[in-house]
Amino acid sequence: MPKTILTIENTPEVRQIIVDIVESLGYNCLEANNVRQGLEVLQNEIVDLILLDIHLGGVRGNDFLKYIRDQGIQIPVIIISGYLQKDVVKEVAGLDVKAVLPKPIRIKRFAEEIEKALNPETSV
Repeated sequence: MPKTILTIENTPEVRQIIVDIVESLGYNCLEANNVRQGLEVLQNEIVDLILLDIHLGGVRGNDFLKYIRDQGIQIPVIIISGYLQKDVVKEVAGLDVKAVLPKPIRIKRFAEEIEKALNPETSV
């Protein structure tokens, strides 16, 4: 059974690209436009990995990440952002982020990081 990935991205066109890539890699992909929708998905679905944009408009992705970690949710997370600054990396340090990837997405690296996050025991 394919693993399920939740992408939380507020830009519809970018979210669709991520969904298309994730599904082309053989995974199920759930979508959320914002943090509220992301939390609803987590309450109702089994999710194996979260792809999280940091700049969502309103609540920031790192605040969402801190919240779910405080709730004891240990689902692997990959941060994807078009605005990767050193402070973003510092803010998510210690929150068990598997990777921080810049936009535009480089499909090969994106696929590799997803595989590593979902299957850490088989990764080198």
